[in-house]
Amino acid sequence: MRAVLEFAMRGRRNAIGMAFVCTLLPLLNWFATALIGLVMLRKGPQEALIVLLWASIPLTLGIYYVGDPSPAIAMIGTVLLAYVLRVSSSWEVTLAVGVVISAIGSLIFEFTATELLTTIVEWYMEYTAMMAAQLQQTSEMTFESAKSSIMGFFAMGQAYAMLAFLVLARWWQSQLYNPGGLRKEFHQIRLSRETSTVVVVLLLVCFSFSGQLGRWIPLLTVPLFMAALSIVHWMMGVRKMSGQWVFGFYVLLLVLFQVIYPLLATLAILDSWFNLRARIQSKEV
Repeated sequence: MRAVLEFAMRGRRNAIGMAFVCTLLPLLNWFATALIGLVMLRKGPQEALIVLLWASIPLTLGIYYVGDPSPAIAMIGTVLLAYVLRVSSSWEVTLAVGVVISAIGSLIFEFTATELLTTIVEWYMEYTAMMAAQLQQTSEMTFESAKSSIMGFFAMGQAYAMLAFLVLARWWQSQLYNPGGLRKEFHQIRLSRETSTVVVVLLLVCFSFSGQLGRWIPLLTVPLFMAALSIVHWMMGVRKMSGQWVFGFYVLLLVLFQVIYPLLATLAILDSWFNLRARIQSKEV
């Protein structure tokens, strides 16, 4: 992988060629997205935009024939987040901007992929009705409520996808040019009191008006979850735990997602208000 990345970063033509070819292949679209993010982080907006324009050609054809703009939204969003991280050097700012970009991206998807979205919502309603019938319950889900639920999780999924591509690009950058840089950065991700307060207030507003704003609740939890992951990785790093502990944590997260996810969000809020890492360090000294 290192040799491939070094080849891609050797010049503009190499980056364009690799991004273009990978975008043509659906299974390698993720690589092209992260690669353009790496170009943005390392070489700046001018080079990244040129590569992005070439990579957009296959994506445009995909939108025309398939009607799915989500790969293009993820790619453009990742590049924008890479620019924000490059100029701000702040993961907190990047996470906040990521929420806004993902919200805009979900709205673009909703209004441009109407046929695809209708198909997904209808399938979701059929699945929900089938599960309700097996439990001998009545499904009261309407098309609009199902659509709102789908779009809420779509926005959250887009946010996590963009951040995953960005983290991958940052990791590649650290491997090529700054060994160990990403680990140090990631362990320091922490939301300020002001940011966490704004997130909590927005969550309360969305809960209060769940009929109109409930779709945004999953998306608003993304910065909290990412900050909580930073705490968990930091604690494992401080205690020098092996990679098996990290693997076990993510397996447990997948199995008990509905339980652990809100606990991690709460942990991030507590850390933003009480700086848990500083307290833990002071006790260990």
